[in-house]
Amino acid sequence: MSGARRDVITVMSDDSGPGHSGPPVHLVLVQQSGAKQEIPQPSTAQAMIEAQQAIDRLGHHLREVKVISRHTAVARWRAGELSWRRVA
Repeated sequence: MSGARRDVITVMSDDSGPGHSGPPVHLVLVQQSGAKQEIPQPSTAQAMIEAQQAIDRLGHHLREVKVISRHTAVARWRAGELSWRRVA
């Protein structure tokens, strides 16, 4: 796979292992109009995966994508003129 670009999402920590009810995690999709959609997620890892999928599928309709845990942004992406960039 020489020369192929691979995007990798790194999750710093995920406290939602078996037998642990971790903090609530939400995926927040902000549309171009400013409307927000919060989607509960079972874990930070799953939220990161869903965030990447949302960017891939709905990117042209979105302005910002956030993963929120304990009222804090774990990760945040913003749409630029040419591509998405991670800002947090």
